[in-house]
Amino acid sequence: MKAPKFWKKAVFWIAFSLAAGGLSSYLTREGLQRFEKIAKPALTPPRIVFPIAWTILLFLIGYGFALIREKTMGTSASDTAAVVFGLQMTFFFCWMIWFFGLGWYGFAAIWLIGMIMSIILMINFYRKISKPAAWMQVPYLLWCCFALYLNTGVWMLNK
Repeated sequence: MKAPKFWKKAVFWIAFSLAAGGLSSYLTREGLQRFEKIAKPALTPPRIVFPIAWTILLFLIGYGFALIREKTMGTSASDTAAVVFGLQMTFFFCWMIWFFGLGWYGFAAIWLIGMIMSIILMINFYRKISKPAAWMQVPYLLWCCFALYLNTGVWMLNK
């Protein structure tokens, strides 16, 4: 792995992941303001925790994908890696729209289950190529399981 070339790619995928998070936040900014006014379940962290957590998670998602791309470039696994990465990023992006943008809490909870399954798929795929890249996705999986608890709680409390 050539360090300078790898880091350019890593910065690109980290920036891509952070941009997806930033765009979804921008598109759902009104819903994020509505979120302040609705009933939330116990254990809901203060609002400041969410952007910090998502920034760290999106950094890990992007860096992990960069590691996988570097190890699989020129192989059929590279295409599979791109599909797995793209699938979970699509789940992530759309969940923000369903939950915050549209307030479809029930649908968002079901969507989040699909998102969790896509993260598990990603971890299992990454594990065969790079254990560090796979482990980098575990905090994302745990956070999304916690998000499922929060999402379901919001849904139940705001029917």
